[in-house]
Amino acid sequence: MRFREELVLNIRAPREAVWAAFQDFSSWPSWAKAIKEVSREGSAWRFRARGQPPVDLVWVAEATERRPPEYLEFRSVPGVPHNLEISGWLRLSESEDGGTHLELLFEGHPHYDSPLLDKAAEWYATLFGEPNKLLKVTFEQFKAHLEKAHHSTNLSASTA
Repeated sequence: MRFREELVLNIRAPREAVWAAFQDFSSWPSWAKAIKEVSREGSAWRFRARGQPPVDLVWVAEATERRPPEYLEFRSVPGVPHNLEISGWLRLSESEDGGTHLELLFEGHPHYDSPLLDKAAEWYATLFGEPNKLLKVTFEQFKAHLEKAHHSTNLSASTA
């Protein structure tokens, strides 16, 4: 089963701050409740997210096109062990209020070595929409994390 999620968020933080935070993958577990671990794997990043027990969702992705601070395209790394094949892009633009307009396309499908596990994952995702829910919640947390950090920075600057 393939899934596809398109998200649009308006974040009250400058585009450069959003770009930097998005690419600071090693910090994701500190603000995203579902992300258990992120580690470097060559030129790519390995993400481990909480799935339904006993299986975590694991994907290894690399940038295929990067235009800072406005566009990033990514995809799974072929031949690296994972259970979620993904691809997509992130686009950031400045909004009129000085914040950032974020658009994200994320698509993929379960990818297990066992056809039986692939079928079970497909069945589970059909019933519960696991990757889609995980993505929405994670990016709402991303927005909250950035807005809190930006608000704290503005408060510190105005009291100095």
